[in-house]
Amino acid sequence: AQISWTSGVEAALAECAKSNKVEPLEKPIERVLDTLNLLADAVLLDLEPNLRKKYEHLITELVHERDVTRQLRDGQVTSNGSFDWLYFLRFYYDETGKDLLTRLKIRAANAEFDYGFEYLGVGERLVQTPLTDRCYLTLTQALNSRLGGSPFGPAGTGKTETVKALAQNLGRMCQVFCCDEAFDFLAMGRILVGLCQCGAWGCFDEFNRIEIEVLSVVAPQILSILTAISDGVPKFNFEGSEIRLNPACGIFITMNPGYAGRTELPDNLKVLFRPVAMMVPDYSLIAEVMLYSEGFESSHVLARKMGKLYQLSAGQLSKQKHYDFGLRSSKSVLVMAGSARRASPELKEETVLIQTLLDANLAKFLRSDIDLFRLLLADVFPGYSVPEA
Repeated sequence: AQISWTSGVEAALAECAKSNKVEPLEKPIERVLDTLNLLADAVLLDLEPNLRKKYEHLITELVHERDVTRQLRDGQVTSNGSFDWLYFLRFYYDETGKDLLTRLKIRAANAEFDYGFEYLGVGERLVQTPLTDRCYLTLTQALNSRLGGSPFGPAGTGKTETVKALAQNLGRMCQVFCCDEAFDFLAMGRILVGLCQCGAWGCFDEFNRIEIEVLSVVAPQILSILTAISDGVPKFNFEGSEIRLNPACGIFITMNPGYAGRTELPDNLKVLFRPVAMMVPDYSLIAEVMLYSEGFESSHVLARKMGKLYQLSAGQLSKQKHYDFGLRSSKSVLVMAGSARRASPELKEETVLIQTLLDANLAKFLRSDIDLFRLLLADVFPGYSVPEA
């Protein structure tokens, strides 16, 4: 789907350059919309789990392709050399290439990567938003500059998932390591040696929880790896041992600055990573795409109502440690709504979503918050009677 879309948009932009009009972009938009309509009907059927997941992934990808192509049309982009187009991940397949493993190329701005062909089954697919695209661009440019990538921001904004999703797009294996105070430089050294030799990506989650003394020793370890990648050598010296180097390896860190127990990175470590801020995810867009992939036709309206409900609930309900109105909670509710939609196709979509919101949330609320949540639900969904417990 990604290769077909990229070639279709490239061809349309070539026609746009000749005519200096954006009308040729309507063709790839129509093709994407036709496919989306077919898949949206198909996900309501009784499908085998892996096939359903593939359909949902395709819908997630096609919605992003639809939005990007519309953005190009509305921005009056008429050249495939425009940064508005080069900004996004693009997939190219060269059938004439001699080496089969290097025929598939992924490009972002001026960076180009060979597809890694690592496939670990049908996993989860990240919903791509403008924030995700910006993070992809930063991380790919960091790799192209032989640096590491460092998404930072509050918990639940998709930092680690974005790194994993980029690895999935590039066909690379990505290992996530949850850092804490117990990490020492010996453990980091062993992990880094393994990543270098097998060409995998390492994502060190909450990297700034490691003690400052350890970080000071880790900096020259990472520097020696990035220098070797930049020099293009097959082997290099790592703390007295000569090890093989696979240049496809990548090092990424995520951080929650300002949280208790977090350490400020030393300057010699900071310069090895290109930072990108991930502060507030687009909850409404993520919910819209997930509802669409679950077979909800009115996903645009329902997603915004659900986002508003969770925003009001976070602000007006009592503050409890077990209350969660973030991205993780929203995702579980949306998956439940999809199952309920397929189980009761005769019910209205709003009714299904309201019932799911009640089932998923009421059990965890204090008695004093239940009535307020029902009032908020009635305000956000006017005209629908909220069922009693």
